Amino acid sequence: MGVVDGFGVRLPRKEDKRFITGKGRYTDDMSLPRMGYVAFVRSPYAHAKVMNIDVSEAQAMPGVDAVLTGAELVADGVGNLICGWMIHSKDGTPMKMGAWSALATDTVRFVDQSVAMVVADTYAQARDAAEAVMVDWENSPP
Repeated sequence: MGVVDGFGVRLPRKEDKRFITGKGRYTDDMSLPRMGYVAFVRSPYAHAKVMNIDVSEAQAMPGVDAVLTGAELVADGVGNLICGWMIHSKDGTPMKMGAWSALATDTVRFVDQSVAMVVADTYAQARDAAEAVMVDWENSPP
């Protein structure tokens, strides 16, 4: 039994040389005019209700451009995250997909789920301001 259509064949990687010789370019190497940096506020709980998010202290910190929550995304009409491509069932009906916001609004369903994001002039400023965001949680059993 032979190899069919490339399955089992080692494919040479094209990008390795530039990365192992130090000539690769990563997004962290970029610096563009008016570029901002983002840090996320994440859930420490596997399942919890988000009772309140206080961003006032974070918004007042130096270099902070914006602090966004899931509620603001909904209010601004930002839709749900979508699947990368449409999948159809065997009978031809489109995939059914539940609502999935980029930032959790009412409930988190896994540890590290994002509930807010801070945009600032530097990554250090964004990270510091993210730590200043206060979230009131009601922890639930997973």
